Amino acid sequence: MFIRDWWLRLRHVEGCDGSVLLDGSASGPSEKDAPPNLTLRAQAFIIIENLRRLVHNACGSIVSCSDITAIAARDAVVLSGGLNYSIPLGRRDGLTFATRNVTLANLPPPFANTTTILNSLSQKGFTPTDVVALSGGHTIGISHCTSFTNRLYPSRDPTMDQTFFNNLRITCPTANSTNTTFMDIRSPNVFDNRYYVDLMNRQGLFTSDQDLYTDSRTRSIVTSFAINQTLFYQNFVSAMIKMSQLSVLTGTQGEIRTNCSRRNSNDVFVLPNIENDQEGKLASF
Repeated sequence: MFIRDWWLRLRHVEGCDGSVLLDGSASGPSEKDAPPNLTLRAQAFIIIENLRRLVHNACGSIVSCSDITAIAARDAVVLSGGLNYSIPLGRRDGLTFATRNVTLANLPPPFANTTTILNSLSQKGFTPTDVVALSGGHTIGISHCTSFTNRLYPSRDPTMDQTFFNNLRITCPTANSTNTTFMDIRSPNVFDNRYYVDLMNRQGLFTSDQDLYTDSRTRSIVTSFAINQTLFYQNFVSAMIKMSQLSVLTGTQGEIRTNCSRRNSNDVFVLPNIENDQEGKLASF
């Protein structure tokens, strides 16, 4: 289930420090409340907090929400049929979240073209191959119609296959439909390379997907991944590990949250291995 929100990890605008998990405060809305993150399912945040509780019950408060998120994303890939891989651990959780404007500036929307995405992610150290490999996460999961109806209305995006267009118009009968559809029509529940086959057949859902095959800088990468699933897996793992190390906090930086959605209280000492059943928080004194 969490695999649909694998991009949650890159959406940590402040780095891979759990910033997107934080709730907003009196000072302003959180990253999760910014428009690009509204498609992240509330259930994904609940899953992370439930995992944090289980881990802290067993081990004490020594594992960060950031590490738990990274591990959950990896395990979701594996459980969906993808390649297993090891990831560096030892992150600590950030104390702040990015503002709405900073979030908007750092997260390319689904209607962005390849130039916008390459320019944005190159600033974080990602190559075109990394970008195409990470986009392969769309091989599994669903999307709301509003993320791609700009390609359906008022007329068909010419880069979209006609039959694919006809079917999507049935699923999304209006531009503001709240319906959903699979992001990979060939194998929506399996983490494989069929997403790239979709793109070669002009059946990519988002502009940010299909333009990877239209753009001459990334077309050959899409083709190579469509032909060779092992090559896709290798590059996906490499890019995910790189992403998981973006601006991480270690040592005495940040904190290890005892609730993934809130900063720890500065004047509370946390006892490991003890949960408050009613509030779901570690007991303190």
